[in-house]
Amino acid sequence: MTDDGRFRCFWAASDPLMAKYHDEDWAVPCHEDAALFERLTLEAFQSGLAWRTILYKREAFVRAFEGFDIEKVASFNETDIERLLQDSSIVRHRKKIEATIYNAGAILDIQGEHGSFDRFLWAMAGQNEEVCRDFRRRFRFVGPTVCYSFLESVGMVNDHEPTCWRVTG
Repeated sequence: MTDDGRFRCFWAASDPLMAKYHDEDWAVPCHEDAALFERLTLEAFQSGLAWRTILYKREAFVRAFEGFDIEKVASFNETDIERLLQDSSIVRHRKKIEATIYNAGAILDIQGEHGSFDRFLWAMAGQNEEVCRDFRRRFRFVGPTVCYSFLESVGMVNDHEPTCWRVTG
Protein backbone atom coordinates (compact mmCIF):
# COMPACT_ATOMS: atom_id res chain seq x y z
CA MET A 1 0.00 0.00 0.00
CA THR A 2 1.26 3.51 -0.78
CA ASP A 3 1.58 6.27 1.82
CA ASP A 4 -1.71 7.71 0.60
CA GLY A 5 -3.57 4.45 1.14
CA ARG A 6 -3.38 3.12 -2.43
CA PHE A 7 -2.25 -0.42 -3.25
CA ARG A 8 0.66 -1.17 -5.55
CA CYS A 9 1.96 -4.41 -7.05
CA PHE A 10 3.36 -6.78 -4.42
CA TRP A 11 6.92 -6.75 -5.80
CA ALA A 12 7.24 -3.00 -5.24
CA ALA A 13 5.49 -2.66 -1.91
CA SER A 14 8.36 -3.03 0.56
CA ASP A 15 11.30 -1.18 -1.01
CA PRO A 16 11.31 2.59 -1.65
CA LEU A 17 13.41 2.41 -4.84
CA MET A 18 11.31 -0.44 -6.22
CA ALA A 19 8.17 1.56 -5.37
CA LYS A 20 9.54 4.63 -7.17
CA TYR A 21 10.39 2.54 -10.25
CA HIS A 22 6.95 0.93 -10.15
CA ASP A 23 5.15 4.24 -9.78
CA GLU A 24 7.14 6.29 -12.30
CA ASP A 25 8.61 3.92 -14.90
CA TRP A 26 7.28 0.37 -15.03
CA ALA A 27 4.56 -0.15 -17.64
CA VAL A 28 4.55 3.56 -18.46
CA PRO A 29 4.83 4.00 -22.25
CA CYS A 30 8.42 4.91 -23.10
CA HIS A 31 9.23 6.51 -26.44
CA GLU A 32 12.76 7.94 -26.26
CA ASP A 33 15.37 5.81 -28.03
CA ALA A 34 18.05 6.24 -25.33
CA ALA A 35 15.53 5.32 -22.61
CA LEU A 36 14.42 2.27 -24.61
CA PHE A 37 18.07 1.25 -24.99
CA GLU A 38 18.58 1.70 -21.25
CA ARG A 39 15.59 -0.51 -20.45
CA LEU A 40 16.74 -3.20 -22.90
CA THR A 41 20.22 -3.13 -21.39
CA LEU A 42 19.04 -3.27 -17.80
CA GLU A 43 16.69 -6.16 -18.55
CA ALA A 44 19.55 -8.07 -20.21
CA PHE A 45 21.84 -7.42 -17.25
CA GLN A 46 19.09 -8.58 -14.90
CA SER A 47 19.08 -12.04 -16.47
CA GLY A 48 19.94 -14.47 -13.69
CA LEU A 49 19.85 -11.75 -11.02
CA ALA A 50 17.24 -10.02 -8.89
CA TRP A 51 15.70 -6.89 -10.42
CA ARG A 52 16.43 -5.08 -7.16
CA THR A 53 20.17 -5.64 -7.73
CA ILE A 54 20.00 -3.98 -11.15
CA LEU A 55 17.75 -1.17 -10.01
CA TYR A 56 20.16 -0.23 -7.22
CA LYS A 57 22.96 -0.09 -9.79
CA ARG A 58 20.91 1.83 -12.37
CA GLU A 59 22.70 5.17 -11.95
CA ALA A 60 26.06 3.41 -12.23
CA PHE A 61 24.92 1.77 -15.48
CA VAL A 62 23.85 5.19 -16.78
CA ARG A 63 27.34 6.55 -16.06
CA ALA A 64 29.16 3.46 -17.35
CA PHE A 65 27.25 3.47 -20.64
CA GLU A 66 27.52 7.21 -21.31
CA GLY A 67 23.91 8.01 -20.45
CA PHE A 68 22.89 5.25 -22.86
CA ASP A 69 23.99 7.38 -25.79
CA ILE A 70 23.49 4.77 -28.50
CA GLU A 71 26.18 6.07 -30.86
CA LYS A 72 28.78 6.34 -28.10
CA VAL A 73 28.09 2.85 -26.78
CA ALA A 74 28.15 1.37 -30.29
CA SER A 75 31.67 2.74 -30.66
CA PHE A 76 32.99 1.12 -27.45
CA ASN A 77 36.06 -1.03 -28.02
CA GLU A 78 38.11 -3.58 -26.08
CA THR A 79 39.58 -0.83 -23.88
CA ASP A 80 36.06 0.19 -22.89
CA ILE A 81 35.12 -3.42 -22.20
CA GLU A 82 38.14 -3.82 -19.94
CA ARG A 83 37.27 -0.55 -18.15
CA LEU A 84 33.71 -1.78 -17.57
CA LEU A 85 34.94 -5.15 -16.33
CA GLN A 86 36.88 -3.27 -13.63
CA ASP A 87 33.89 -1.11 -12.62
CA SER A 88 32.55 -2.63 -9.40
CA SER A 89 29.54 -0.30 -9.42
CA ILE A 90 27.93 -2.30 -12.26
CA VAL A 91 27.46 -6.00 -12.94
CA ARG A 92 30.79 -7.10 -14.42
CA HIS A 93 29.80 -9.72 -16.96
CA ARG A 94 31.78 -9.73 -20.20
CA LYS A 95 29.06 -11.31 -22.35
CA LYS A 96 26.44 -8.81 -21.14
CA ILE A 97 28.80 -5.88 -21.69
CA GLU A 98 29.65 -7.11 -25.19
CA ALA A 99 25.96 -7.66 -25.88
CA THR A 100 25.19 -4.07 -24.85
CA ILE A 101 27.73 -2.73 -27.34
CA TYR A 102 26.43 -5.04 -30.06
CA ASN A 103 22.84 -4.09 -29.27
CA ALA A 104 23.67 -0.39 -29.56
CA GLY A 105 24.91 -1.11 -33.10
CA ALA A 106 21.73 -3.05 -33.84
CA ILE A 107 19.65 -0.11 -32.66
CA LEU A 108 21.63 2.19 -34.95
CA ASP A 109 20.73 -0.16 -37.81
CA ILE A 110 17.07 -0.05 -36.78
CA GLN A 111 17.18 3.74 -36.62
CA GLY A 112 18.60 3.76 -40.15
CA GLU A 113 15.84 1.47 -41.39
CA HIS A 114 12.87 2.92 -39.47
CA GLY A 115 13.88 6.43 -38.40
CA SER A 116 13.89 5.55 -34.71
CA PHE A 117 13.95 2.57 -32.37
CA ASP A 118 10.70 3.91 -30.92
CA ARG A 119 8.92 3.89 -34.29
CA PHE A 120 10.16 0.36 -35.03
CA LEU A 121 9.13 -0.96 -31.62
CA TRP A 122 5.72 0.66 -31.25
CA ALA A 123 4.71 -0.30 -34.79
CA MET A 124 4.54 -3.84 -33.36
CA ALA A 125 2.43 -2.96 -30.30
CA GLY A 126 0.17 -5.86 -29.41
CA GLN A 127 2.33 -8.35 -31.31
CA ASN A 128 4.48 -9.49 -28.40
CA GLU A 129 5.53 -12.79 -29.93
CA GLU A 130 6.57 -11.06 -33.13
CA VAL A 131 8.58 -8.48 -31.18
CA CYS A 132 10.38 -11.19 -29.22
CA ARG A 133 11.07 -13.23 -32.35
CA ASP A 134 12.53 -10.15 -34.05
CA PHE A 135 14.55 -9.19 -30.97
CA ARG A 136 16.10 -12.66 -30.77
CA ARG A 137 17.21 -12.24 -34.38
CA ARG A 138 18.58 -8.70 -33.98
CA PHE A 139 19.96 -8.54 -30.44
CA ARG A 140 22.24 -10.49 -28.13
CA PHE A 141 21.38 -11.63 -24.62
CA VAL A 142 17.69 -11.04 -25.31
CA GLY A 143 15.70 -14.24 -24.99
CA PRO A 144 11.95 -14.57 -24.40
CA THR A 145 12.08 -13.66 -20.69
CA VAL A 146 14.28 -10.59 -21.22
CA CYS A 147 12.13 -9.52 -24.14
CA TYR A 148 8.88 -9.85 -22.21
CA SER A 149 10.34 -8.00 -19.22
CA PHE A 150 11.46 -5.25 -21.59
CA LEU A 151 7.95 -5.01 -23.06
CA GLU A 152 6.56 -4.69 -19.53
CA SER A 153 9.10 -2.05 -18.57
CA VAL A 154 8.39 0.18 -21.59
CA GLY A 155 4.62 -0.02 -21.32
CA MET A 156 3.85 -2.35 -24.23
CA VAL A 157 2.57 -4.92 -21.73
CA ASN A 158 0.73 -3.82 -18.60
CA ASP A 159 0.96 -6.51 -15.95
CA HIS A 160 0.02 -4.39 -12.93
CA GLU A 161 -2.03 -6.36 -10.44
CA PRO A 162 -5.78 -5.69 -10.69
CA THR A 163 -5.82 -3.92 -7.30
CA CYS A 164 -2.78 -1.73 -8.09
CA TRP A 165 -3.41 2.00 -8.09
CA ARG A 166 -1.83 2.15 -11.58
CA VAL A 167 -4.78 0.08 -12.84
CA THR A 168 -7.56 1.35 -10.62
CA GLY A 169 -6.50 4.99 -11.03
